[in-house]
Amino acid sequence: MATRKKKNNEYDKVIGIDLGNGLIKVRSISDDGEPYRLNLPSGFSYLKDVGDALNNSTLDLDVYEIDGVEYVWGEDITKVSNFKSTYGHENRYKTEAYKIMAKIVMARVVRDLEIGPYDRLMIVTGVPSNETESERVDDIASAFYGSHDGNIGLHKVLVNEEDCVFKVVHVEVTGQALATVLGRYLGEDGYVENEEYEDMKVAVIDIGAGTSDIDIVKSLRRLNGYDSVPKGFRDVYESIRDCIQSSYPSHKVTDYELLEILEDKSRMLRDGNTEEIQYIYKPSKRKEGVDFTKSLYDGVNEVAMDIQQAIMSKWKDHTDLDEVLLVGGSAEFFSEHLEEIIDGITIPKNNGESDVEGYFRVGMYIAYVLKGGDE
Repeated sequence: MATRKKKNNEYDKVIGIDLGNGLIKVRSISDDGEPYRLNLPSGFSYLKDVGDALNNSTLDLDVYEIDGVEYVWGEDITKVSNFKSTYGHENRYKTEAYKIMAKIVMARVVRDLEIGPYDRLMIVTGVPSNETESERVDDIASAFYGSHDGNIGLHKVLVNEEDCVFKVVHVEVTGQALATVLGRYLGEDGYVENEEYEDMKVAVIDIGAGTSDIDIVKSLRRLNGYDSVPKGFRDVYESIRDCIQSSYPSHKVTDYELLEILEDKSRMLRDGNTEEIQYIYKPSKRKEGVDFTKSLYDGVNEVAMDIQQAIMSKWKDHTDLDEVLLVGGSAEFFSEHLEEIIDGITIPKNNGESDVEGYFRVGMYIAYVLKGGDE
């Protein structure tokens, strides 16, 4: 086990970023040692689509100018028309939307943490396990470098009309499941915090927006035999939308509007509310709400069934698993179904951010333990 050593000078800041299909999550640390976290919708809009709302300061948005084009992103981005989601499957890492989103997110973090133009940044991000050996790893790295040759990425973005210049010197792309386990093995400083994981066999079930991944990590190495189910919580949203549109056929409701309702009810449950929870969507104050509780659980049941089938196909024997981690922002909805076939499932406290926490800690290990060496 490595002993602590002062930070070397190869990297000035480590930033873990998850450009997810639904939410963007960021993890880093400020110069005074305070944890930095960011959790916002995965998508942006053109400034021209905002109208007068931004000038009236009614929306929490920042303006990002990249190559002469002005975009907006922030807490209220889903309230803007023509919201450009970065959602996708096969080649989303190659799209211009993904590349723009990467640059916007990095600029936001650089501004928030007051990172200087000469600071050397390491970006750590990840992919599902079935993509770790694919060209998509290079595509993701290119999006953050801003080039395809892996050279240092020097970026310039105007944020609210102020120059934001930053330099990416290294992009690390790792598997999501492995990062989740390493996030429990390593401490925030990158040093070993829980040695038990060096000998443990850990199953990871990651419920995403578009896909759900199942993996096994043994002795901190991902085993072959992973699987990716082409269903996630976005399919649950579709079930809910069908219910709402049966009452309001022409009405459109976004994933983020539904997410807000679900999170509000989840807070009630965490606060000890034992009453039966009903999930209601109101298209406006003057319209009656739609109770979509049954459609929510019907959608969860359908996705859970496919995940169950994948687990039973890939993991024929569960007895040698030391830990089964269920992660993803919607993990709580699936725990009861998955415990029907696997007992002793653990949902980490940071289940919605376990991957990006792992990215950050892996980056700290690379930057200040692996590169620094022992004292």
